[in-house]
Amino acid sequence: MRKDSKETKNRILDTAESLFSDHGFRVVSLRRITQEAEVNIASVNYHFGSKDALISEVFTRVVAPINRERLTLLGQSESTHGSSPVPLEEILEALHRPVVNQLKQSGLNESVYLKLAGRCLAESGATFSDKLAKLFEEMLNRFMSATCKSLPHLDEEDIFWRMHFSFGALVTALTDSERVAVFSQGRIQSPDPEETLQRLIDFTAAGLRADSHTEKHQPKAAKIGAALTSLIIATGLSSCNATSPPNAASLATVQAPAHWVADKSSHSPKMADQYWISHFSDPSLRSFVGSVLENNKDLKTAQSRIEIAAASARLVGAQRHPQLSSTFNSRRNKQTFIGFPISGAGTNPVFSYFNQFGAGLNLSWEVDLWGRIKAAQQAAIAEFEASEFDRATAELSLTGQAVKAWLALAEAHEQVALTQLTIRKFSETEDLLRGRFERGLEENGRSFASELLLAQADVARARENLSVGLERAERTARQLELLAGRYPAGQAGAAAKLPDFPGSIPTGLPASLLDRRPDLAVAERQIAAADERLLEAKRALLPTISLTGSYGSASDDITDILSSNFGAWSIAAGAAQPILQGGRLRANIARRAAEVDLAVSNFEQAALVAFSEVENALSTEKHLKNRTDFLAESSRMATQAYNRALEEFENGTGNVLTVLSAQQQAFATNSQLLSLRRLALDNRVELHLALGGSFQPHPNSD
Repeated sequence: MRKDSKETKNRILDTAESLFSDHGFRVVSLRRITQEAEVNIASVNYHFGSKDALISEVFTRVVAPINRERLTLLGQSESTHGSSPVPLEEILEALHRPVVNQLKQSGLNESVYLKLAGRCLAESGATFSDKLAKLFEEMLNRFMSATCKSLPHLDEEDIFWRMHFSFGALVTALTDSERVAVFSQGRIQSPDPEETLQRLIDFTAAGLRADSHTEKHQPKAAKIGAALTSLIIATGLSSCNATSPPNAASLATVQAPAHWVADKSSHSPKMADQYWISHFSDPSLRSFVGSVLENNKDLKTAQSRIEIAAASARLVGAQRHPQLSSTFNSRRNKQTFIGFPISGAGTNPVFSYFNQFGAGLNLSWEVDLWGRIKAAQQAAIAEFEASEFDRATAELSLTGQAVKAWLALAEAHEQVALTQLTIRKFSETEDLLRGRFERGLEENGRSFASELLLAQADVARARENLSVGLERAERTARQLELLAGRYPAGQAGAAAKLPDFPGSIPTGLPASLLDRRPDLAVAERQIAAADERLLEAKRALLPTISLTGSYGSASDDITDILSSNFGAWSIAAGAAQPILQGGRLRANIARRAAEVDLAVSNFEQAALVAFSEVENALSTEKHLKNRTDFLAESSRMATQAYNRALEEFENGTGNVLTVLSAQQQAFATNSQLLSLRRLALDNRVELHLALGGSFQPHPNSD
């Protein structure tokens, strides 16, 4: 990977590490990371693929060194004690010492490991992927094994729980050095990390050694009580939480093959990753694609659409919450009294002036008892997710365009080089014939005048081909610069060359690889959104329940409006049941149902197109390989024929027309072979685009 690309990746990791540890995983968005890292969001997708993958990469960078040190310390203790169990205190020392060392090196309250560990405790279940769990697998197995040997009177379940508690105690004890002093009201001063570690080891060792009094099986009544409690909590929370709608692809009826027809083998590799361009083994190409993804204007437009969709989802979700507003008003009034029996007024009007001030709070809430607003919000979330997949579709397509444009430029460069060689060889033939013509030599009683003209025509045609090739190379270079968001000066890709053809396709590619195609994900999310819109339309037939309330005060003196003596309040509940709507609600249901059918049909068609694209690419690769083999053999023979004809002509035993014909065929065949090589590479790109990624599950990102 190019140096500036590595710097971009490290800058993203540094920023993500800081934000995740300070603010948590859920609230920190990719947009905030890219803004603070000053990179394009496509850079995150290019280097990591997703937010979850970025979180895993951050954990790997932070956790892996600590776990290596833990295993090293445990290994040293095991070597010291041989076949005897390692003392429990030494096990705990090896487990916790690396964290204290990092804390001492980075300063109190600044341990990234402890911060991230604390975030995991606060946001359990939010971030741990299979890959992340594997970071701890070897370390946990080794320490569990050593602890089980040291505590043979306990079973593995008890030991696991107590080690789990030990981890929690470590995080609690070391994340805030001032906590002890605060809660003891200054009676106990905050210890240094070394003293905290020793107290922690003493405490956890005693807890680990204690006899077990835990019942291994929970009574049925307790299980029922826990289930009821969970049900009550879930029911209460369901009125406030909206999540992404479940996968709706099951509504479609299109069937995928278990394996591709054009591939007859049986072995099925696992799902591939997105770094498929590394298969072309060209660092310059990969660096160029990274530049395109960071700077392309179309991707920035797609990102803006994502932000619009996200804001729309938040707007719909806001309707599910109570709406509270405050009011303040002031008014000055003038009243006129005529004919009142007021002493001294006579028939003149009498004026009265008075002020009125008021302040209040108004509360309104539509209770989403039937889930109508929730359905609308989930539809908006599905549309937001579809916009994210739209951007991913654009990114995948753009990557394919960039790779194929690079390959086109590489072919143009090699065609130019071949044409220059052709001009040199054709000129040598022209010089050979001119020499014989000027010396008056003849062939079969004729001069070489006609053959000399043919040779000159061949040279002129080759020079014209060179001009065409140079123009094509410059135009393709401008296309590359446009893709990369740069001024089209025609100078990009000077080092581009056709790479060697990638390795063969793994046998037995499963159709499940298409699950990664973002265009299919878009179609699936559109089904989910349409399904939620249909549910929203059906729920509109049910009564609307609303709560309103207000509290305020009014007085002619502004100083009294905060006094409870002048206060007034009201609270009300209402329900509205649609009765006569002119068929509007039923028509809306019919329209939403038709939209679901349309979305399902679109998904099925998109899936069939995807299957067709893969089958075509697999079949085309097989035929292109055959064509390349045949044309390579033809090129080899044509080159031999040209060399033989030229040698025979120079020796006086050959025919000049044979030389002219052979040289044209040799160089034309070589040019066709270059074009065919590029077509084969283009088809491999099409196969990766059709599959939505690579063939292998975990390629390196560098």
